[in-house]
Parts: sequence; structure tokens; C-alpha cells
Amino acid sequence: WTNQLGGVYQTTRAIKRSNITFIGKGIGETTILGGIAIHNVQNITLKQSTVTNTNGDGILMHGAEVELVDVGSINCHGYGIKLLPFPTSRLVATRCEISNNGQSGLHIFNSNTNRPQNVCLKNCNSHHNSNDGIWIYGKSVIEIHGDATAIHSNSQRGICAWNSGKVLIHLPSNHNTS
Repeated sequence: WTNQLGGVYQTTRAIKRSNITFIGKGIGETTILGGIAIHNVQNITLKQSTVTNTNGDGILMHGAEVELVDVGSINCHGYGIKLLPFPTSRLVATRCEISNNGQSGLHIFNSNTNRPQNVCLKNCNSHHNSNDGIWIYGKSVIEIHGDATAIHSNSQRGICAWNSGKVLIHLPSNHNTS
């Protein structure tokens, strides 16, 4: 895949059409070897699969609307999931695992834009990533929901938000936050 700036990602496949659903047989059962680039398309759904890219990022989004359900972004050389601006993206992830990646698990970057990146995580886990579990920069909002949510054992920080990045945590009162 070649991005809009001319960068070449040799182990990444591009989704170039809207309204596409991929359904696997489960995390660890169906594995996509190589990254997935989703650029300027909407209504993309990935379900019940694992993305592993030993030479780059797992899921890369530019101006995309994506839903992940029971998806793992695991053992990627770069970021597990990466959202970049120009234009901004929207991601809803449910029961997903983002782990053992060479950079941050979830990387949300937004600069020079008035449109925020919007991310909603529901019962997702981000752990054992080489940098942060979740890294958010610029005008972006991430909402974290669910009693099965876990962000732990990352090399740097669990959640890092700066330069107008917002994190809204909606956990039940009995959730263990230690």
C-alpha cells in the first residue's frame, strides 16, 4: 500500500471501498498476516480475527469509519492500531485485544485540524505494548467503557493524553482501577 504522501508499506493491504465486512472465526483462529490500511472509506467492519504485522502497524486509519468486534491487533512491529489525521477517523472497538506491539497499542494522532478523531472502546484490553497502552495527541476524544476493560503492563504508561487529547472513562463503580 502507498499512502497519500508517497510512503510505501510493503506488508500492508489497503481497503479502498466502503461498506465492507470481514468475518473470521475468532481471535487466534483467523489471522491476517500483514497490516490493513483503511483510507477515506466508511462502514468497514472487522469481526473475529487477529491482525499481525511483523514489519509495520496492524490497523492504520486515515479518514475512515471502522468498527472492530472481537479483533486482536497482536505482535505488530509498529502500532497495534494507528489513527492519523487528514482527514480524521472514527473507530468503535468492542471486545478487542491490542497487545505485544512494538510501539503503543492504540496510537491516536491529530494535528492542524478542527475535526477531532473519535474513538470508543468497549470492553477492550491493551497490554504488554512496548510504549503506551493508549497514546492520544491533539484534538481527539477517546471514550472507554465496560467492566471487562483492562489497560495494564505496558512498558511506558497505560494511557498518555496531551495537547488537547481527551479521555472519558465510563467504568462501573465496582471496577478494579488499581
